[in-house]
Amino acid sequence: MKWIATTLLMLLLAGCGSLGLKKPQVGLSNIEPGNSTLFEQNFTVTLRIRNPNPIPLSASGLNFELMLGGEKLGGGASNQAFSVPAQGESLVPLQVHTSLAAWIRQLANWQKLPDGKLDYQIRGELQGLNGLATLPFDNKGEWKLPALGR
Repeated sequence: MKWIATTLLMLLLAGCGSLGLKKPQVGLSNIEPGNSTLFEQNFTVTLRIRNPNPIPLSASGLNFELMLGGEKLGGGASNQAFSVPAQGESLVPLQVHTSLAAWIRQLANWQKLPDGKLDYQIRGELQGLNGLATLPFDNKGEWKLPALGR
C-alpha cells in the first residue's frame, strides 16, 4: 500500500510540471529591528510571496537564508502555515537571528550605499506545498532602505 501512495505522489508531482505550474516568487518586502542582545540581533523580515499559478498554494512552513549586499545577514525557519491565492500574493513575517559580527559588517556596507538601495538574495524552501512537496526558491532583488532621521 505504501508503494502505491508513493507512486501516486510521484505521478501527481510529474503532472504538475506538465500542467505548466510555475514556482512562486519570493522577495523581500521589509526588515524591522526586533529585541536584541549584545551577542544576537533579531529582526522581523517580511517576505512577499507571489503565486503566478491559476490555483491557490498552501505551505506548512518555510526556511530561508538572507544575503544583503553579498553578505549573509541571517536565516530563519517557521512552521506557521500560510496560503497564497491564485495569481495573488501574501506577506509572511518571519524572525531572523544574526550575530553581532554579521550585523556590524552589514552596517558598514549600508553606509557605503549612495542611493540607499541594497541588493539581496533570498534562498530556502517552501515546505509541505499543497500538502505534497518541498519547493526550493532562490531569488535576487533590490531593497530600498527606509529613510532615517528625515
